[in-house]
Amino acid sequence: MSFKRLLEQHQGIALIDQDGSEMTYNQLCLKTDQINEELDQVNNNPLLIFILCQQNIATVLAITAVMRSHHVAFLIPETVDNSMLSKLIDIYLPNIIYHTDDTSQNIENLVNKPVALHPDLCFLLSTSGSTGTPKQVKISNSNLYENAKSIASYLEISKKDRAITSLPLSYSYGLSVLTSHLYAGASVLVSSASIMTRSFWQQIEQYQITGLTGVPYIYEIYKKLKLTDRELPSLKTLTQAGGKLAPELVTYFAEYAAKTSRRFFIMYGQTEATARMSYLPSDQVLKNPQSIGFEIPGGRFELIDNENKLITEANKEGELTYKGPNVMMGYANNRDDLASDEKLGSLHTGDLAYRDKEGRYYITGRKSRFIKVSGLRINLSDVEKFLLERGFDSACTGQDDALVIMIKSKDDPSEKVKHILHECLHIYPGLIHVKNTSSFPYNENGKKDYMKIYQQVTGELNNG
Repeated sequence: MSFKRLLEQHQGIALIDQDGSEMTYNQLCLKTDQINEELDQVNNNPLLIFILCQQNIATVLAITAVMRSHHVAFLIPETVDNSMLSKLIDIYLPNIIYHTDDTSQNIENLVNKPVALHPDLCFLLSTSGSTGTPKQVKISNSNLYENAKSIASYLEISKKDRAITSLPLSYSYGLSVLTSHLYAGASVLVSSASIMTRSFWQQIEQYQITGLTGVPYIYEIYKKLKLTDRELPSLKTLTQAGGKLAPELVTYFAEYAAKTSRRFFIMYGQTEATARMSYLPSDQVLKNPQSIGFEIPGGRFELIDNENKLITEANKEGELTYKGPNVMMGYANNRDDLASDEKLGSLHTGDLAYRDKEGRYYITGRKSRFIKVSGLRINLSDVEKFLLERGFDSACTGQDDALVIMIKSKDDPSEKVKHILHECLHIYPGLIHVKNTSSFPYNENGKKDYMKIYQQVTGELNNG
């Protein structure tokens, strides 16, 4: 089965625009077929398309059209920095750029040169925000379909459910909300409203949204906005992923869910696994607030020790690896990489974890210099390079939902650096901590001492 055939079998409402207009599954299929006919007229060969994603119907139609075609799309935030977009265009030489606004689509022809594309390839997704790195995750049609199927299964999404696009569609978590609901024949309200606005919450009530999603900082906002005090009779499910949520917030929302007969799921995933790898059932969250839960249907975790041997006993730490049909086709660094499939036996997550006696998994740390901030997997080395290109000599470290930066500078660059990273990486400024210094601390090997850097930056914050 594929999304092309599946969507043709569904009945009922597929998409709802924020102006209230509705689109049935039959209309969705007809409109995406029309888009694909237009794309086929550009070139008889499969196309490499850059979609500049907004939170609107036109973007959803473009994404869905690619899901039902032989073309490949790189999903890029519409707010991407122009210099970064130019860099990616130079590297990948897309045939077209697909622009969207609230009312129409615009196809910009760029390169007429045919591109060799693997027949299973569907999307290119970024793992580390818009840092301009050429390395992208290759997601197949099968990856997309199988992960949507699994998510719809464990969340028990039905045709009666309604989601809202509160996360960017270019982000694997936001994309998975769309695909899992389309898989189930449910409805999706395509909204550009910020969760900070009154209109967002009015839409939740008006269109009877049944599920809310969020990365950690969004759940912090949910609490500040007193979500738990709102009358939301249609809301039945809350899901969280994109980084570790503070245990007190896990407990707070789990208690809310229990008291109001709702469900609250903790989930874990990476773009390299299309979206999800594990989930913690709602009825187990209160007793196990630190856990990422169990493998999703169809997936399997393994823990590997320092000697690359399988860990079979409980409560022993190792690197978390994952196997499943949702594991990516590999990475692309340029146009030539789009024809291959690495056929990975397993995905090395880079996370350290252990398994309890009941089979639940717990993340304990990371093997490499990656953190998750605002739901984005951030390569700290990429951030340092990015800042250096803009004149800032930096040392970057942090933990989930805290990007900690030391800048070698006489003046305090905090606000400027936060603004640049917010604009280009889309990280909430409150999660970026910056301090200037005359000299970085180094360890005995002459390398930047990131532990001391972290302590110095956060220590000043704590003392302040």
